[in-house]
Amino acid sequence: MSTEVLHVLDRGAQSDELSRAGAILRGGGLVAFPTETVYGIAVSAEHPESIERLYEIKGRARTKPMTMMVADSGPVLRHCPDMPPKARTLMKRFWPGPLTLVVPNAEGRMTGFRLPSHPLARGLVREAGVPLYVPSANRSGKPPATTAEEVLRQFPNELDLVIDGGPVDGGVASTVVQIVGDELTVLREGAIPEERLLDSERVTILFVCRGNTDRSPLAAAILRRRLANHLGLAEADLEKAGYQVLSAGTEAREGKSVSLNVRRIARAWPGAPLDIDGHRATKLTTSLLESATRIFCMERDQREQILAFFPHRDREVLLVDPEGADLEDPHGRSLEDYQRLARRLDAAATLIVFGIIRARS
Repeated sequence: MSTEVLHVLDRGAQSDELSRAGAILRGGGLVAFPTETVYGIAVSAEHPESIERLYEIKGRARTKPMTMMVADSGPVLRHCPDMPPKARTLMKRFWPGPLTLVVPNAEGRMTGFRLPSHPLARGLVREAGVPLYVPSANRSGKPPATTAEEVLRQFPNELDLVIDGGPVDGGVASTVVQIVGDELTVLREGAIPEERLLDSERVTILFVCRGNTDRSPLAAAILRRRLANHLGLAEADLEKAGYQVLSAGTEAREGKSVSLNVRRIARAWPGAPLDIDGHRATKLTTSLLESATRIFCMERDQREQILAFFPHRDREVLLVDPEGADLEDPHGRSLEDYQRLARRLDAAATLIVFGIIRARS
């Protein structure tokens, strides 16, 4: 048969653009489409013969179950009424995103679920209106496809529809985690590192600027003060309570101390001086980015640099300024410029604290 190709380059495509794909899925057809990691192939869970057809064209072992893709957590909780608390924590922290959760369903059978962050993928799930099984778009043993062209090379005639949403950002499959009771097992490490999953209760905030001697260390010190005051803790006790606030610079010269004006701001801080004299500049690294729960950048360019390597973390890499404006580097400017920066950082810290507490509650 000839495979139909639908070009939908708008990541936020609405249902009217996906209605054709939804109708094909409800009728038992196979549809390939992009997610935030790789391309997948969807099939209705209500068509056993179509599921068998998908197993056959992929060359996938029948003993290897397929993941159910959802547009929100409702179907997961209905299928798995006794959801383990640890699974609920991971859902709250990493969904929507590149995490596949394998948990016992109501009958005790292990079932995998995935809630993608790609708006086109979620739109397709909603438009289909039926449960969808979605394995990656590749023949067994071959690399997952990251473009519609790669899908068609592997499946030139076997699919009913390929949605061409352009190249996917990730290229790394979702991380697959199985949870039974309190036991967490990483079945496949993918876009989310195992370290972040195993330490999912810890909140690590990372501030990023260029040199890590002015903006980001000052922001980190202010947030520590605001967070400790909100929680009624000493700043030294934040880590014991599961909170860590770090800073780094994209072009930092390791070991440099903060600037004189930052020290002046810190020493004159209302209530008590901010703890900043011991700070030494740290270069931004992959391990720092992977360990962070939320990453706050001073400038849009820094956010774009990070997302070029971690595109699936779009919701977690943010700008410090809530209005989306750059907080320019004050290096070499007057103390008044630093004071204005400190006021903006303090206002942002208040909002960040509120977001941290709400996300953890």
